[in-house]
Amino acid sequence: MSTLESASTTSRLLRALPWLSGLVLVAGAIAFMVAVFGGSGEKAPLPPAATQAKPPPPPVAKVEKGARVAAGKFILTAVARKNLAESWAVTHPELKRGYTLAEWKKGDIPVIPFPVDAIDEARFKVDEVQKNMVVLEVALIPRPGAEQDATVFFIGLKALGTGSERRWLVDYWAPNANVPVPDDPT
Repeated sequence: MSTLESASTTSRLLRALPWLSGLVLVAGAIAFMVAVFGGSGEKAPLPPAATQAKPPPPPVAKVEKGARVAAGKFILTAVARKNLAESWAVTHPELKRGYTLAEWKKGDIPVIPFPVDAIDEARFKVDEVQKNMVVLEVALIPRPGAEQDATVFFIGLKALGTGSERRWLVDYWAPNANVPVPDDPT
């Protein structure tokens, strides 16, 4: 082979090299897609639902019966503005600080009211439980046709006393307000 023929063959190879590289790249991409996504067009059957792994439900913290009873009684009395003398007995001293029983019974108290007669359902979710403290979220859902919107409240309870003298009292009641975070003004 002469030098001229050799230079011509090299020149052709150099011109064809990008095309050959492109073909190798496309072939590699096709091989990759077939390997990853399958090439038969058939989908592999999914395992039966019973064998699919389901995440375990989150553990439910144990709320003492006395705390649940006090929360319910507080909602049906202080929140409802009914039988306020009964609500006094399940209200923690911190929440009723500055009030006498006589003032409390007038109903002008630091507890946001809700028309409990309109409630169709109350759902409780445990937010936090400690030895002497419980925080619950309470969704008060009105019956269909009621003019009241559903509202979610936080209710906090603290335990006072020990042994048979231990009792749960409500020390916090406030709506679960979603406060929007302002956009960065810059």
